[in-house]
Amino acid sequence: MGVGLAYHLGHEGWGNDTVLLEKAELTSGSTWHAAGQITHSTSSFGLGKCVDYNIGLYSGGLEAETGQPVTWHGCGSFRLAYTTDEMDWLRHTLSVGRSLGFNIELVGPEKVAELHPFYNLDGVLGALHTPDDGHVDPTNVTMAMAAGARQKGVKIIRQCRATNITQLPSGEWQVETDKGTITCEHVVNAGGTYARQMGEWSGLQLPMTSMTHHYFVTEPVPEFEALDKELPVIRDDKKVSGYIRMEQKRGLIGIYEKENPNSVWHDHCPWDYENWLFDADYDRVMPYLEESLNRMPIFAELGIQREVHGAISHPPDGNPLIGPAPGVRNYWCCCGTQIGIGWGPGLTRELARWMVHGAANISMREYDPRRFG
Repeated sequence: MGVGLAYHLGHEGWGNDTVLLEKAELTSGSTWHAAGQITHSTSSFGLGKCVDYNIGLYSGGLEAETGQPVTWHGCGSFRLAYTTDEMDWLRHTLSVGRSLGFNIELVGPEKVAELHPFYNLDGVLGALHTPDDGHVDPTNVTMAMAAGARQKGVKIIRQCRATNITQLPSGEWQVETDKGTITCEHVVNAGGTYARQMGEWSGLQLPMTSMTHHYFVTEPVPEFEALDKELPVIRDDKKVSGYIRMEQKRGLIGIYEKENPNSVWHDHCPWDYENWLFDADYDRVMPYLEESLNRMPIFAELGIQREVHGAISHPPDGNPLIGPAPGVRNYWCCCGTQIGIGWGPGLTRELARWMVHGAANISMREYDPRRFG
């Protein structure tokens, strides 16, 4: 979110006046352990415009501009439905996608089986097919946007932690760091899992908490060896409560627990944490993990080669905090984003437009931090 905003402030003409502070190394927060998926399947018109821009950026635009590889996998995806209510939701999502001109269609189980012959489709009524979706390497994307920001004059200071943010009598903001003090007209809180405690420095209550997310990478899958192209991502909200896809020739299973979800760092995210992961909690995710092996029987006899259990910011209603903080001038929120790779560039482009020109190009009501009072 930070480099995304820096990149777009550069494109909107503020590059030479923008400084991005990184307390450790770029991506050492939640970014490095992200699965990096992105889909046109969204029921929000404004967010749909953002993800379409993001996919264009990831699938060629960013690399062409910066010369930095982003490792785009344009494998497409399916979102499955097992009930009539879920089918109604997919039809609503379809209508949003069609109004935006997306390559999107509602298909039956036979289409899923044609493009993904290994998935157990028992009980599936239909699916939303979005062929232009994919996934991207989060670190490569971040470094490419950082390169693009620098090309526009943005200064990025690594190993520099902010320690306080206060407003001066002049209305300007004073940002204290462990390398000195910066006085600026605008300040942006893109602190990720630290954003809430950073807001407290300035007397702000930013509603978000850190929730943990698991994904598991299997041993190499023999059935994947002979494939000449990557299988589409499967989003199975009901049975798996997450997604299943290929990771090179391995399987990747991602789970968002709908029951007994886990939150961490309720009072304070430790400042010395970098590239932090928690031990896997198999007891908590086992019902979904077992069902994922039922849905992908070719995984059932394989071992788990890698466990990833990391923290991600979540606001109460699922939408990030993008826009002005309540009650103060020129303090901007760019945080609380639970799907940073999928949503980040488009939303930070709109925030940059809001900051530079006074308004975004889409309605930002869904993301405005002031919606919580």
